[in-house]
Amino acid sequence: MRKVHFIQADVFSDSPFGGNPVVVVPDARGMTADEMQALVRGMSFAETAFVVPPSRPDAAFALRCFTPTTEVAYSGHQLLGATFVMAGRGPLPLADGRSQVMVQIADDVVPVTIGHGPDGRILRVAALDQPAQFVRVVDDFSTTAAALSTDPLEILHTGLPIQVVQTGLSCLIVPMRSLRTVRAVMPMRQALDAVLQDVGAVCALVFTTETLAARNDVHVRVFAPPLGVDEDPATGSANGALAAYLWRHGVKTAPRARLRCEQGSEIGRPSVVEIEVDAAAQPMSILVGGRVARSVEGSVFF
Repeated sequence: MRKVHFIQADVFSDSPFGGNPVVVVPDARGMTADEMQALVRGMSFAETAFVVPPSRPDAAFALRCFTPTTEVAYSGHQLLGATFVMAGRGPLPLADGRSQVMVQIADDVVPVTIGHGPDGRILRVAALDQPAQFVRVVDDFSTTAAALSTDPLEILHTGLPIQVVQTGLSCLIVPMRSLRTVRAVMPMRQALDAVLQDVGAVCALVFTTETLAARNDVHVRVFAPPLGVDEDPATGSANGALAAYLWRHGVKTAPRARLRCEQGSEIGRPSVVEIEVDAAAQPMSILVGGRVARSVEGSVFF
């Protein structure tokens, strides 16, 4: 019988049980892929990151990322959650202000930025999103609106397009006129799945510039039926795509700025995804991050 220690980290939240949860196994040395998958499936963890020794000399540690059904090549919030957990354990070099940690995922090494105070407390974890690609504009407002159970005029009157933007994943971005409208959205799963398949996207992000909290910039909801996710509490890559969209269409114009995206309140897991944008960079630099909270710690025997 093997005893495996785990920590649940809630990414994009400053309090436990908000944000997007990831279970981190900080020492998975000696575990096989089958054992990792069995642990995730047996515990019904949504997503689990296993920390293993790196094969690259420039990496502090390596990650293997799993869902309950399969190992995935990359997961942004698993990367952020695992880095938060490992930095909190003390083996990573930290200095006042910001530090950068190199994390190996598959054969690639990804830089992760850690922001922390003079007492060593971790304030924020962030990683660069992939460069945004503006794939296509969708002219059919009515079909998209019907799949979201909303009035097409609520989209049309924003003056902004429905557009597919690809960063870490292909996202259909749908603007809406008001917070009330976004909160009332009720996706028709089969219809939305058909819309997404037709435009080549895996999720739909609906947003408005009206927010619940005055300090935030946009209110966001994300639905991903092709991935088996009815509604996601916090989606780093999709919010990175939204940031690129907002600058592309002149909603935001400052060359360098931070965007705060609130998400997840409708499903009881309030989240804030923080985006740092350098619109003058070529390609545009999009740093996606936020706060992380520990919520559960324990051991699994199998």
